[in-house]
Amino acid sequence: MKILIVDDAKLIHFMVKKILNANDLTEIEYADAFDGEEGIEKAKSFQPDLILLDVVMPKKDGIEALKEIKEHNKAANVIMVSSLGTDEKVSEALKLGASAFIQKPFDDDELCTHVKNAK
Repeated sequence: MKILIVDDAKLIHFMVKKILNANDLTEIEYADAFDGEEGIEKAKSFQPDLILLDVVMPKKDGIEALKEIKEHNKAANVIMVSSLGTDEKVSEALKLGASAFIQKPFDDDELCTHVKNAK
């Protein structure tokens, strides 16, 4: 399985990998992007099975990145991950094709369930 983590906080990249590895989700190939523009390019080149996409990032926010990722690949499995879980952002992300919205700090079990369901 291939997972693209798009978040400007390096700690989130570390925590996602640590949580998944601790829950026996070890056969994962990761790619990292630290802003929305880089995330869009990596989504095209890496072709992940799952994208974990932050909302607030430099250069291009997660909502804009989601739009462009979905334009390129309508079947992309994108989960939004953000501390800004306002109803408006959640609703917009889901309308644009995100499969879920996980609130930071996220629950380990919730993250693992979404990853297992993406396989």
